[in-house]
Amino acid sequence: MNSEEPLEGHEKPQRNIWNLVLGLVFLAYGSFRLYQKSQAVETDSFGIILAIGFIAFGIYDLYKYYKGI
Repeated sequence: MNSEEPLEGHEKPQRNIWNLVLGLVFLAYGSFRLYQKSQAVETDSFGIILAIGFIAFGIYDLYKYYKGI
């Protein structure tokens, strides 16, 4: 048995680096926009919902990266 070959049933999941990159970008951008919206005198509901959506999508992408989906 070669030590470099993974054992059957214990294979490492294939990770897509784009899930990591996009997850971090969406999370950072959504957090930045949410911070801007919270500091503004007049806030629009659509902007806040959109920022929360970016944060949620970033978290989902990071989840996909770490789970190897």
